[in-house]
Amino acid sequence: MNSKAMRDLTKLLKCLAHVKRLEIACLLHGHSLTVSQVAQMTGLRQATVSQHLILLKSHLMVVAQKSGKEIYYSLHDKPFQKIANFTSLLTKVRPLHESEPTVIDPVCKMHLTPSTSRYTVEYDGVRNYFCGLGCKKEFYASHKI
Repeated sequence: MNSKAMRDLTKLLKCLAHVKRLEIACLLHGHSLTVSQVAQMTGLRQATVSQHLILLKSHLMVVAQKSGKEIYYSLHDKPFQKIANFTSLLTKVRPLHESEPTVIDPVCKMHLTPSTSRYTVEYDGVRNYFCGLGCKKEFYASHKI
């Protein structure tokens, strides 16, 4: 997963990282509801629900559709599909072949395998494996490479 996709996913997860926004998202799953309906279901004030919906809407997680005097909110599929794709990556178990050794990131000490490491550096005749770009950069800085 590239850096931009990771930043975008982080924004989505931060937006959902509030118990009431997550509750609202669950209520909107498969339904279109008004602010007053969500307020009644959650026990929150309408103004509070509106603030949560504005934030969810600004992250394109909900869409609003006006029908007469009422505005109905529903979930937008695309952001939740991104989250689902990411979580499916986490749940895939990559088999560790017995012939593949376990290596340790020299910066953060994370255990990984050469095939799961995306960043490597050859230094003093030794191949170093890193869990991420941040550890690789820190290694460069500390060894003045």
